[in-house]
Amino acid sequence: MLFVEWEPEFSVGIKRFDDDHRHLFSLFNQLHEPIAAHDGNLALTLIMRELVWYAQTHFKAEEVLMKLYRYPEFVSHRAEHDHFAEQVLQFVDHFDSGRDEVIVEVSDTLQEWLAQMLRSDAAYAKFFQLHDAAEVRSRQRGFTLSYERPALGASS
Repeated sequence: MLFVEWEPEFSVGIKRFDDDHRHLFSLFNQLHEPIAAHDGNLALTLIMRELVWYAQTHFKAEEVLMKLYRYPEFVSHRAEHDHFAEQVLQFVDHFDSGRDEVIVEVSDTLQEWLAQMLRSDAAYAKFFQLHDAAEVRSRQRGFTLSYERPALGASS
């Protein structure tokens, strides 16, 4: 059972970011399974670490393009990124220290964050649509960020 499903209307019109968002949806769904089963502490820890790493990598890619195009809401969008990353890192720390009650909080927070992400990213999608979409796609191909995953069990 999927916790969240990707819908075509979530597209921001930039393939790289849409692919990233699909992967984030997949990670949310992977987190939901052990949360719903009240089981799988190791699985939760590994998925949460992957979520932190992947979200931060994705955020950096979005921010590079936003800076390049002087996106007017860049500062507030980056603050949202920072807030989310901070929350998830706190969840990882609390979970690593044995606070199992954080599981419910993670689920609730991720649902709220996902809804906020979709609203916020829809705003930058509109901004980039005002620019030549082909040019934006071309320029986003011009920068790459490493998608090399950290070693399993390594701290974030």
